[in-house]
Amino acid sequence: MKIGISAYATDSGKSGISQYAENIIGRLPDIAPGQEFVVFVNEADAEWVRTWHPRLQVVSFPDWTAHPVANIFWHLTAFPLQLRRHGCDVVFMPAGNRRLGWFYGMPSVGTVHDFSQLHVPQKYDAFRMFYIMRILPRMMRRLTRVISVSESTQRDLESFAGVDPGRIRVIYNGADLNRFITRDRAAAKSAITEELGLPADFVLYIARLEHPGKNHVRLIEAFSRFRRDTGLAHKLVLVGSRWNGAEVIEAKVKELELDEEVIFPGFVSNDTLPVLYAAADALVFPSLFEGFGIPILEAMACGTPVCASNVSSIPEVVGDAGILFDPLDPEAIADALGLILTDQPLRDRLITAGIAQASRFTWDDAAAAVLQELEGAAS
Repeated sequence: MKIGISAYATDSGKSGISQYAENIIGRLPDIAPGQEFVVFVNEADAEWVRTWHPRLQVVSFPDWTAHPVANIFWHLTAFPLQLRRHGCDVVFMPAGNRRLGWFYGMPSVGTVHDFSQLHVPQKYDAFRMFYIMRILPRMMRRLTRVISVSESTQRDLESFAGVDPGRIRVIYNGADLNRFITRDRAAAKSAITEELGLPADFVLYIARLEHPGKNHVRLIEAFSRFRRDTGLAHKLVLVGSRWNGAEVIEAKVKELELDEEVIFPGFVSNDTLPVLYAAADALVFPSLFEGFGIPILEAMACGTPVCASNVSSIPEVVGDAGILFDPLDPEAIADALGLILTDQPLRDRLITAGIAQASRFTWDDAAAAVLQELEGAAS
């Protein structure tokens, strides 16, 4: 069997969807040695995709095909022809909430990560909202099988997109438990200070600098309150690339005179992330909506206690291994930070529970389940 895969719309390694694509697609050749895999992507991302596994056949196209509008039409017109040209038997769309086709000429499996546009106002411009709200749900209903990364997303697939529940399977994301491991916190702090220039004591949030969806503004307000109430000298480290609304986040820092207390390291490489998690005194995750929330798992696997929003899929991921708060309430966020940084018995319990919780979610299990769906669709 030959499996065709679209690796478009995966953000060149800078988002949760890109982590999903790399970790799932990169594992498929090892667990399915008798299958062939053809990955279609733009030229700029082709070398990155080739690093996923040497047995992937990577077919690249000019970079203009990755432009959102051009890419939508490429999937509608050119993609089915390319699948047929390369003799594919089934197609996998790992970014199914961003790109799908109308017709493939073969069985199809798509992964839908989230419906954040339903839950976060003003997330996208008018054109993208029309495409995501009106067009993509119709395409989702045409998939042979649909993978949801959480029960939260499954509910949206059924109630909003109208996908037949019998064709949906929840397959949770994972963490790479070979990379995200516990380590000596003092040594991790020293390494991160040397590499990124960060202070020893800090609270971490990893998300692209996007307003309002990632909720940085309320977190900054909460952090100001937290410093005032506790007197702790921790810094707030906001890791992530600039996105829509980044200027609003930066303006809030200036408004509250937190220029020295809030640090923006930008995008941090995958090699640095495990040590960064281990160096942090806590991960705070106040996002207004998530299809899953991979950083939560990675932090817990590194032995870093977590406090996070009590919305969408986040409680599914956190379980009883973290503190949940109302992301719309800065006071609740501040209280959670205060607890997690001052109550040592609570910290110890959350660290132990977090390591156990993270061990339940692995990319190996997720990739094996995805392969089952591909083989089932093809048969």
